[in-house]
Amino acid sequence: MRHRRGIDLRAPFAPAIHREHDGQQYDTVKSLLEWEVLGGSCGNCGRVAWLDKRVVEREFGNQYLMHLAGKLRCACGNKNGNRILIGTLPR
Repeated sequence: MRHRRGIDLRAPFAPAIHREHDGQQYDTVKSLLEWEVLGGSCGNCGRVAWLDKRVVEREFGNQYLMHLAGKLRCACGNKNGNRILIGTLPR
């Protein structure tokens, strides 16, 4: 996933397991634990990309995760229907 201005938001590595953020909790970028990785899934092509939390926080601020999905753009150009993923790094 990329920022609308073309800034690369990718994380250096992918997590071991992940889950989709359901939008019921008011989690923010800062509230994610140190071993959790933020990711996005495209609603159009299904592409999954993992994001660097520090870069996301610097570009968007401490956003609620449910509002962050609409700000991401896939490589295919889609901005609608994207989903936020939360992954756990292996120990």
